[in-house]
Amino acid sequence: MTPKNFQERRSFLKQATSLALASGLPTLEALTKVAHAAGGVGTTEVGADYKAIVCVFLYGGQDASNVLIPYRDSNGTGTTEYDRYRQGRANGSDPQNQTTSTGDLSYTNAQLAATSISSTGTDPGTNSVFTTHTYGRQFALHPSYAELRSLYNSGKLAVIANVGPLVAPLTRAQWYGSSATRPPLPVNLYSHDDQQKGWMSGTANVANPAVGIGGRIAANPAIAALNVGAKVSTQISIDGVNTFMLTDVGSPTTAIAYQVGTGSIGRLQTATTTPPATPTVCNTGSTFMNNNPTSPYCVTGGPIRVSNGYSWNSPLYNAFRGRINATAENVSVYHDQWRQTMNQSIQTEIDVSSAFLNSPPTEEIVAPFQTVLSVDSGNDLAKQLRMVAAMIRASNQLGATAATPVKRQIFFVSIGGFDTHGTEFWDNNPRLNGRISKAINAFWSAMGNVRIRDAAGTGYLPGSAQDRVTLLTMTDFGRTLDSNGAGSDHGWGSHHFVLGGAVQGGKIYGMNHNVSQAYIDSLTTTSKVWVSPDTTCGAVPRVGIPPDRYNSSLTAPGAKCNGLNHALDRGELLATTSGDAVMATIAKWFGVPLTTNAEIDAMFPTVRAAHPNGFDMGFLA
Repeated sequence: MTPKNFQERRSFLKQATSLALASGLPTLEALTKVAHAAGGVGTTEVGADYKAIVCVFLYGGQDASNVLIPYRDSNGTGTTEYDRYRQGRANGSDPQNQTTSTGDLSYTNAQLAATSISSTGTDPGTNSVFTTHTYGRQFALHPSYAELRSLYNSGKLAVIANVGPLVAPLTRAQWYGSSATRPPLPVNLYSHDDQQKGWMSGTANVANPAVGIGGRIAANPAIAALNVGAKVSTQISIDGVNTFMLTDVGSPTTAIAYQVGTGSIGRLQTATTTPPATPTVCNTGSTFMNNNPTSPYCVTGGPIRVSNGYSWNSPLYNAFRGRINATAENVSVYHDQWRQTMNQSIQTEIDVSSAFLNSPPTEEIVAPFQTVLSVDSGNDLAKQLRMVAAMIRASNQLGATAATPVKRQIFFVSIGGFDTHGTEFWDNNPRLNGRISKAINAFWSAMGNVRIRDAAGTGYLPGSAQDRVTLLTMTDFGRTLDSNGAGSDHGWGSHHFVLGGAVQGGKIYGMNHNVSQAYIDSLTTTSKVWVSPDTTCGAVPRVGIPPDRYNSSLTAPGAKCNGLNHALDRGELLATTSGDAVMATIAKWFGVPLTTNAEIDAMFPTVRAAHPNGFDMGFLA
């Protein structure tokens, strides 16, 4: 009886796994001595066929209106679109003042100069689905995104515009039209819990999904076959239980997510340090680290060790391991499931800890993050991504054998605090966005220090692990453009990032937001009031506060739109790109077969309905 047979007992199992992770095994100190007695520090590499997905979830609903901001009009000098953004974010007649007391939510145009980005692309054409064309319109990233802007300019980071949970295409005319003819909507739009689950599950039409996108990818036979016999799960969460990694009944055991902590940083204590140590250990003591500033960094911990004395009491520990290693005792489903989950967790801890100690993640992994954490020790996202980097580096030791490293990994990390309804808007957003930018940049730097072993195992391939990793962001939803007097409220569409060596970056990707006159002519007279012709919009929807939809005097075509074809009452965006399309594009790169309709529907049940003309956004080579 294996964990995959009892996914319906999900709540129990998740709790059991947490208990197992905290329960017991030999100390890391003992493993350290054994590992270092066997040899020196190993190499920094991933296997030839290695690939990883890193999901960064931004809990609370990030304020998208200050993530991608209009900067210059298509003529390169005008600020008409910026002015509409600024007016929409103002709080009544308050002057533009970024303090907690004014309720003004905008940045000045001058503040955006340092993070302005160029946008490229060709004319999407009348029938194009996704595009990178912005018709010369220029945008800026959040002022705290200096590092992300550099990654964008390097061609490795792309922006995905106006994306969110979506189960069917929806126009503004349909949104405000009769509910009888309105396409289906995601479950409970504007709800934190439901939209988080919609993003993470790829089934935004299901209220309480039992399976996540990551779980389906990890369990896909093509992916599972690449990690047969691996010592660690394909999915690793550094942020506890989440919907993204839930697996279905019948999934391979290696698909079930394993949880680790952020670990601790130390410096290698060797025969030449003060004081010396033989064999070498990872010393996390502040005094030792301060006294030995030139000794290489190391990472220890991550997997949670055994407590309650097992590691110090061999008879008790051995009896415990013997019992949980036994064959099924058929006392109850919970009895055997808990025992096997416990055993799997402990064995995984041993394997991961041994990998860290046989080949400690040193300067090349730790230093980029220490640069960040030395200035802001509260950047927990940097700590989580540091563990992701360490686990990626350890992948070459966690396969079934020394000659078969782990080939596929999926990671989940997060940062919270984005539910900024009140005066925390100006406290949280600049600080949290700065942490995101610096943490992701440190992770990218660390990946650049990890080489790729060739298939023969005798040399290295060109490039680095940057070429084998794709990172993406998700959040609950975007927020309102307008101010509620202090902050912004729940919305729908948001803007996100994808980063990786295979990413065709330096571009903004999105649905073609152009609205043709032919489309408007096809509408009924009452529907035409909601939309305006616009043939120079492209990948990014125009922002602003539309006219009052309750004003009965506005009856002419476009009168209740004023050029804002994808803005709802308070300037929140009507999502046009499904988060599933983003993940499906990444899954295809990852090696998931998505050629036939049956294959697509099994992995992303609503993506064909949301994007009937194709889901591949084209941002991955």
